[in-house]
Amino acid sequence: MRLSLSLLAGVLLSLVPGAGHAINVPLSTPDITLNLQIYVQPRFQLSEYGAPSGDPAYDFYVRRTRLNGSGNVGSNWLYYVQIDNPNFGKYGNFTPRMIIQDAWAAWGPAGVKGDNVLLIEGGLIFFPTSRFTIMSSGNYPSIDGHPDLLRGLTASQFPANRTTGLQIRGWGLGKKVGFRGGIYEGVQPTVGTSTGLNPRRNPAVALFMNFDLIGSEEGSYLYQGILFAKEPVLSVSLAGAFQSQALRTLKGVTDSRSLTSSVFLDVPLAGDQEFVTSLGGYLYGNGTGSKDTGKGFTVDVAYRYHALKPFISWEYFDAADCIDTPGIVSAAQCAQAHTADSRNFRAGLVYYIDKSLQHLDMEFALNRGQSTVGPTSITAATAGFTPVVPAGQLPFNSLARSAAKTLVVQWTMIF
Repeated sequence: MRLSLSLLAGVLLSLVPGAGHAINVPLSTPDITLNLQIYVQPRFQLSEYGAPSGDPAYDFYVRRTRLNGSGNVGSNWLYYVQIDNPNFGKYGNFTPRMIIQDAWAAWGPAGVKGDNVLLIEGGLIFFPTSRFTIMSSGNYPSIDGHPDLLRGLTASQFPANRTTGLQIRGWGLGKKVGFRGGIYEGVQPTVGTSTGLNPRRNPAVALFMNFDLIGSEEGSYLYQGILFAKEPVLSVSLAGAFQSQALRTLKGVTDSRSLTSSVFLDVPLAGDQEFVTSLGGYLYGNGTGSKDTGKGFTVDVAYRYHALKPFISWEYFDAADCIDTPGIVSAAQCAQAHTADSRNFRAGLVYYIDKSLQHLDMEFALNRGQSTVGPTSITAATAGFTPVVPAGQLPFNSLARSAAKTLVVQWTMIF
């Protein structure tokens, strides 16, 4: 894959820095607050084998275009509403797709601030299957975090990992434990291709717990990939989710199960420096023969020196073996196993203009198997075409072939 140096220079020079600030709207009553925020992420992406001909593909689009409003109503209520126009212009598709992505309200019987807070929250909210699901998209450990390790979620029922539901959320023990969990709509039998799933219309259930062993990172709606901390933080999380008969495999309708864990470490160092690392483990039981039943691991390591943060990231998913067993499962029902395994490596550099509010990211990826920025993500359903596999080479989802290369440059602007 070759990239014109003059083109790359033009891309970088076009991303002119600016300041990022929240907008506080004054209201007629001091009991209600309103904060507005504008969030834009223009992106340039160069994908090896990404064109219909199998040549490299150049793509300019806006990964996220968001407007959100949030605030307090008295001392016992919080609210949040966000609209988003994701992936606008990706693959040349400029069809408007603005959606309400988040809309929730939370009630704290004893208040919404403090070292120990319990909130009852409902609306359109995150389905908390792992730490990476409930992280700020402007502050992932890499440009996109690890969406390839979120298995079994259907885009029609969990758009952007959200669903309608009712949960408890908060933190306790002096901000040493964070928690959220409850019941969620999830997959139901009345929407499009979901017909035949979940015939009893059972809800999904999930629970996420975060234990702060050193320091604390509790008190906010989302977790962060880097804290710009003054004190070290070490935390361990555990999450589980389940929904009955929520998925379809070649063998039939099956339950959706997940168990995930993470370890997060952020260590500030003298001279405005910071070391950050996180480890993730994933275990999915999404039916016999499913490409999404198996185990996964992620590793992220970064070192911030003033405004610069080089990072590396690795993600691994290996489906469970499916063996032809007479009377139990046939060879045909095992056909999807190992067709979406992942072995993806990413390395990049972040330049922080205003911490997580404004930063410029450059990331180089080696994609083998399933990857959101690799050729396996370019399909007739998403792009209107499927890249051509070069003559004599294995399919893109084969782990035995050489890695496909991707370069991503992204500018995050939050005002």
